[in-house]
Amino acid sequence: MADGGYKSLISYKLAQIAFDLGWDFTPRYYYKIEDSRQRDQIKQALRSLKQNIVEGCSERSLSRKLNLYDVAKSSGMEALEDCEDILRMKGLTKWDKTDPRLLKLRRFFENFSNPSLPSTSPFPSVSTVCKLLGGLEGQEEIEAIVNYLVDLLIRDGYLLDRQMNALEAKHTTEGGYNENLLRKRLEYKRGRF
Repeated sequence: MADGGYKSLISYKLAQIAFDLGWDFTPRYYYKIEDSRQRDQIKQALRSLKQNIVEGCSERSLSRKLNLYDVAKSSGMEALEDCEDILRMKGLTKWDKTDPRLLKLRRFFENFSNPSLPSTSPFPSVSTVCKLLGGLEGQEEIEAIVNYLVDLLIRDGYLLDRQMNALEAKHTTEGGYNENLLRKRLEYKRGRF
């Protein structure tokens, strides 16, 4: 992948939106001192999701790349479980993936029409989401933010699965990094004798 090529991956873009929104939301939701561990866990899971996609893209080794994408997906699933716990524990509705509010948020924040151009999408923040959906407050605000995070994390997990499946197929047909290095070395040695 070219320099910074990870920035053109939709999995990275979704992870970045989840990271930005989650980092704005979690301190607002988990504001008590006794909430600090949960707040930090969610923030770190969202960071790990995004950063492992970046690191995986820079790896030459297909097996290492697969491992990092797998860690990214696992981190996203950890954050997803936390978000679903919030909905469950607060008695909030989990929105269907075709909910018009989710579709509106996707259109607004996920402007990926031309991956070679810098994103023109606004910064995903709690206040932007609430304004966009009609000035939400309190439980409605929590429900909207957490449902959008759930939606982002589910779709990101799906995309990471697709990336890993493609890498596994490539590994099967082309071999791994070390395997290819050995083959080149053996070809070089055969050419010398």
